[in-house]
Formats: sequence, structure tokens, C-alpha cells
Amino acid sequence: MARRKQRAVEEEGDPEMNMSSMMDACFLLLIYFIVATSLVSEKRLSVSLPGSSSGSGTPPPLEPGRIKVEASGAIYWNGEMPMGGAMNPTLDPRTPEYREERELRELVEALKNLAEAAKAADTNPIVMVEGAAATPHQRIVDVMAALSEAGINTVGLNTAAQE
Repeated sequence: MARRKQRAVEEEGDPEMNMSSMMDACFLLLIYFIVATSLVSEKRLSVSLPGSSSGSGTPPPLEPGRIKVEASGAIYWNGEMPMGGAMNPTLDPRTPEYREERELRELVEALKNLAEAAKAADTNPIVMVEGAAATPHQRIVDVMAALSEAGINTVGLNTAAQE
């Protein structure tokens, strides 16, 4: 058997790591995130939070108006007063009777009264529109037109699910 010669192993010092490439990568990532976050502009919503009413002399908030539209097209204001009859599908859209049926003058007057009461109370008028599942879309559009004519733009829409 042949003998191997053992070489003397030179002891080296502590190994050194080159940190410059890692530092470059960290700085590039830092710059990327700074630029990327400054490009994203968040949309701010103007939300008015309710204040505490303890000890304040303000009147209670105005009750929202409620409009109920039945499947026949009949319209009720605050659950009791009829403001528009059932839609007549036989009317010709070119006739004055059809336009009168769609104008809802009584509802507009009631909505204007609500808007005036809300202005006196220094609040926005709120109206909830409730529709049945089979309500004609045209009747909801007629109600929205009446709301627009009265100057009310805070509206909630609630429709029943079709069974």
C-alpha cells in the first residue's frame, strides 16, 4: 500500500461576504416601493359621522319619508296616503292622460313639503322607496323623477325578492 503524503492545511482567516450586491438590491426594492405607493391615490369618501346627542338642544332627526310602489303600480306615501293609482297599460303614450298618470303631482307636493321640513330642521331629506317584486320598472322611474323634481337626492331603494 502506498502511503499518501499529508499536506499541511493552511489555516485561512474568517471568510468574507461581499455585501454590496445585497445592499444594491435592498435599495432598489426600497425605491420601488416608495414610488409605487406614491402613485396609488386613495379615493376619499366624505362620510358624516353621527355626533353624540347628549346634552345638545337640537331637535330629533326628521323621520325619512316612505314611498311604497305596489305591483299594480299604485303608489303610497308613508304607508297610508295613495299618491298614484294603478298603471293603466291600455293608455297610449301620446295622450295627455298617460302623461298625467306618470307625473305624480300629489307625490311631488308631498316630497316638497318633506324637503322644506328637512331644510327647517337643517338636515337632508331622506326617502325610502319600497317596491314589490313585480313592480313595473317604469313606475319606479316615475317615482325617481318625482324625487328629482322635489330636489331630494338622498334615496334608498328596497325591492322584495321574487319568489
